[in-house]
Amino acid sequence: MKLSVVIAAHNEETLLPAQLAALQAQTHDGDWDVIVADNRSTDATARIVTDLAAEWPRLRLVAAMERAERSYAWNTALAASDADAFVFTDADDIVAPGWVAAAAAGLSDASMITGPLDLDTLNPPELAASRGLSMRKPVGHFEGLFPVVYGNNFGMTREALDQVGPFTEGAFPVDDMEVSLRAHRAGIAIVGCPDLVVQYRYRSDLGSLWRQGFGYGRGRCRLARSLIDAGEPRPPRVAGWKSWLRLVAATPSVVTAGGRARWVWILANRLGQVRGSFENRLLYV
Repeated sequence: MKLSVVIAAHNEETLLPAQLAALQAQTHDGDWDVIVADNRSTDATARIVTDLAAEWPRLRLVAAMERAERSYAWNTALAASDADAFVFTDADDIVAPGWVAAAAAGLSDASMITGPLDLDTLNPPELAASRGLSMRKPVGHFEGLFPVVYGNNFGMTREALDQVGPFTEGAFPVDDMEVSLRAHRAGIAIVGCPDLVVQYRYRSDLGSLWRQGFGYGRGRCRLARSLIDAGEPRPPRVAGWKSWLRLVAATPSVVTAGGRARWVWILANRLGQVRGSFENRLLYV
């Protein structure tokens, strides 16, 4: 089985080298390569990849220049690959030792896999504690309705890709949940691989946290609308009531950096779902 590691990269000259170094240090003996899709970068991202590719034949660059979006970049990389299976990670994170071997082993037995995220290695303690701990589990879930992959740490076989189709452009940042829903509908099991670990780097500035959290909240409403339209079980209308309570409880902690990060993250998610509820004509807050 040939395996392609797929990375979408937009202006990642600062953090991409660490990810590529971690991949270059992998010891898997099977047939595998690394494809970086340069997604409209205006910095040195492309040069960093091409310079390293001259020394490391496993690595290659493809241009994904029509629009800046992860799903589009993923689809561009997939079109350039002749692999039998694919494993995805992000340019600003770092794969753990043994990650490629774990992906190859997992995809030899399952059609779609994901694995836990290490929240501690790349984040200060106060930032690592600013969100829930569910991402430490090998598989995520959408409101208990269907399993989901983590977008910076998942894989699928070419056969599974043919079943679910290409990634849906415009679905970011819930493109990983959206493809998981399509896999669920196709009867494809998502298998958790405990040894498939990625060190997840949280956004640290409040503006980035806000935009990411708001996008997640808004995007989850699109998924809820998809479930409703298909006549499938939908999330409870007030599924986020505990988060609203956590928001109130977290308010006094905004005097600390970690407290502010947690408060902004929760508020952004909550208001994103309010906005998404209006846009998708449903109540899901």
